[in-house]
Amino acid sequence: MSTVPALPQPLQGLKVVELSHLIAGPYCCQLLAEEGAEVIKVEPPHGELSRSRDPMRPSEKGNVSAHYGALNRGKKSIALDLKNLEGMRVFRSLLESADVFVTNMRAAALGRLGIHPHALREAFPRLVVVSISGFGIDNAGEYADRAGLAMVAEAMSGTTGLTRDHSGNPVWCGFALGDVLAGMTAHSAILLALRNQERHGVGRLVDLGLVECTLPMVSVALARVQIADAAFSAFAGSNDFHGVPYGAFPAKDGYVNIGVNRDDFWHRLCAAMGRAELGLDERYATYVERAKRQSEVHAITEEFTRQHTRAEITEKLGEFDVPVAGILSMAEVIEDGYLKQRGALREVNDGLGGTLTLPADPTGFEPAPDSSRIPQLGEHRHALLSEGLGLCDDEIVKLEQTGVFGACNPQ
Repeated sequence: MSTVPALPQPLQGLKVVELSHLIAGPYCCQLLAEEGAEVIKVEPPHGELSRSRDPMRPSEKGNVSAHYGALNRGKKSIALDLKNLEGMRVFRSLLESADVFVTNMRAAALGRLGIHPHALREAFPRLVVVSISGFGIDNAGEYADRAGLAMVAEAMSGTTGLTRDHSGNPVWCGFALGDVLAGMTAHSAILLALRNQERHGVGRLVDLGLVECTLPMVSVALARVQIADAAFSAFAGSNDFHGVPYGAFPAKDGYVNIGVNRDDFWHRLCAAMGRAELGLDERYATYVERAKRQSEVHAITEEFTRQHTRAEITEKLGEFDVPVAGILSMAEVIEDGYLKQRGALREVNDGLGGTLTLPADPTGFEPAPDSSRIPQLGEHRHALLSEGLGLCDDEIVKLEQTGVFGACNPQ
């Protein structure tokens, strides 16, 4: 019997320098690390912002932030004071041998340090420079260098306007959708830019704004609003053209999502609820008629869902092939049998003796063997400087004495 040798991770041999915080940049680079890249996370001496975000898990060796732990596994950490001349020299030395640089710091702040993305493109022609910001660097007009958050991008892209309760009021989705989308977009853009780097030896500035990264989420809605007439749009209600009933409905033990985006699903739902006659009732038989009477349809649906648990509703509707799922809490997600069966979750070493259950890279590639651990602040300093930059111990000590590493404990 022949055996197929295990393939190396897709990005093995790739070197990435990350100067980012919070979500978008760290998520992008975490994907790269899981896929085999060496990701060097450059942090300020006190650590990047999310290291100090509550909630914290205390241990004898230190504290672990859930926020930091969720987005930084598999990376190598070095703490540098980039306002220190020697610290900046070390940083630029790291860039000299890097393939990719990722940041979600504001361009103006980077410019004050002498490492504006445009300046880095000029200084390192082969380097793929990825800048993730609220509104982008170029062609941003009055929005250039404004503070940008995911929820701002979600508002400006129209996604929040599509996330509505049954009364039609916009509701924030509850998580950093725009940041995660920007991280995914950056990941894809890096792979494309690396193709050109490999073929032609040239780098690229990838200039991403959260708003345009979020905009594809509303592609269908944008097309529909240009085609639908005013009379049709007037009763879109709690959602635009998806279906009625559609959304979250109360159960005995929480909520369920029900999606009736076709008239035959409505007929099936009525049968599942024991009210098959409503499927043929001319007041509700078509989407257009149901959309005109959303409050009535929602009341009919809620009358049924309130009488049953999430599991009961899922079973009853599943028998009639109606799209449905119980809305899970985060604690329930961690224990969900389907997600475990799919390998969608993985155990991550928090670096201080504990573990976290977190989403796996959904691409399905075998994760890099060293990508399951969260780095401590400055943990890889000595290895990066000695093995990566060829510095001897005495040189590293001198750098420490000049304040290059700030108050970070020696490694």
